[in-house]
Amino acid sequence: MEAESRSGGFSDRVVIVFVTQVFGATVGIVNGFLMARLLGPAAKGDYYLLVLIPATAMVLIQLGLPQAFGFFAARGQTLGIVGKTVVLTAVLSLAAFLVVLLILPFLEGTILHTIGLPLILFAFLALPLALNATFTTGIVLGRQAVRWYAAVNMAYPLVTTVMIIILLGRLDLSTAGAIGVYLIASVIQTVGFLVASARVSARNTDATPVSYRSLFGYGLPFYPGSITLFFSYRADVYVIAWLMPDPAAPLGYYSMAVGLAELVFFFPNAVSTLFFPHVSGSSREDADRQVPMVTRVTLLITAVVALAVVPTATLMIYVFLPAFVPSLVPLFILLPGVVALCATKVVSGYVSGLGMTGTNSIVNVGAFILNIAANIILIPLYGIAGAAAASLISYSVSSIVFTAIAARLSHTNILEFWIPRVSDIRYVVGTSLGLVRRVAGAAGSRA
Repeated sequence: MEAESRSGGFSDRVVIVFVTQVFGATVGIVNGFLMARLLGPAAKGDYYLLVLIPATAMVLIQLGLPQAFGFFAARGQTLGIVGKTVVLTAVLSLAAFLVVLLILPFLEGTILHTIGLPLILFAFLALPLALNATFTTGIVLGRQAVRWYAAVNMAYPLVTTVMIIILLGRLDLSTAGAIGVYLIASVIQTVGFLVASARVSARNTDATPVSYRSLFGYGLPFYPGSITLFFSYRADVYVIAWLMPDPAAPLGYYSMAVGLAELVFFFPNAVSTLFFPHVSGSSREDADRQVPMVTRVTLLITAVVALAVVPTATLMIYVFLPAFVPSLVPLFILLPGVVALCATKVVSGYVSGLGMTGTNSIVNVGAFILNIAANIILIPLYGIAGAAAASLISYSVSSIVFTAIAARLSHTNILEFWIPRVSDIRYVVGTSLGLVRRVAGAAGSRA
């Protein structure tokens, strides 16, 4: 496969990214239900926590470098850039492993007190894989090689499905098998993006080098915002593991609720991925005019998807996963907050596109503090339903604050961001039908 040409149409790239998001979400549903069925609530809770620990370590040590690799790759400074991803992965991962060894007694005595040391260390093997994949993904997207991006991100969930069937369905390896599935799929993802980044970099015949100093100089300003945003999404899991005496089964239920709720993110994620560079390259007048409409349309589509998730998830859990019925209450509480959070995804891209990255960090830090406080208060009282309520509160406040800031910057009433118009509905219907026709036409032309 050859990397996509830089001259490829923008609309074609949008279709490819959107279809990839839908495909990943669909296979993700299947994989989530398969794993839940084969593991049960307690083992799935342990797995969810074990996978989250190296993901957290990766966020803590990435230092804004994924954005830096994407920025300099887009500027054509790709000479030797893939090698720098390997060097930085090795150095940062080694430092992270040493820190983990030092704090393992603390982790085992608090949030990982029900999980054995071998499983913890086994899960941490994913750290360098995930870190390098984020770096090389930045290069691939920076060169706009979305066909490579789609190919790797479609292979990853399919490999996961096959491995779940083999290691969990046939060999019955429980939590260790689930971690093995995660590691094997991570290897496929890492190698795929490493090859892709090397290929797209090699095609850049006018490449110039980028220094480590430049990478860190560009990436570090993104670091505070990325950390607080991640912990705003995942702090509830750590608080559940810390405050509940036997958190395995509750985490299993809660992970199912979170996984189902986040299925509505595939469209907002596609929009936010494209809207930030669009604002950066547009005039201020165009950006100010477009941000309310883009926010309304994104909220409208996301709300429709969330409404569809309610009966679908209820039916699937009662029929296929009756042991996970306790997941439904936190799911129903989470969904309105997730819909509100979609406004944050769009508007934060607008604010960043105007160069106000510090504003994003301030709002994200405030939302994180609110989330932690609400979790500490609500989880002892209401368990995982309290964790979902804390997310609902922090997500909603974050979205209101962001839209208020955007309304002031764009000289627009805040209600323009939240109340859909008849024209928005017509736009959504027309665009959806057009997308279906384009995807069907592309599939027919390849048949």
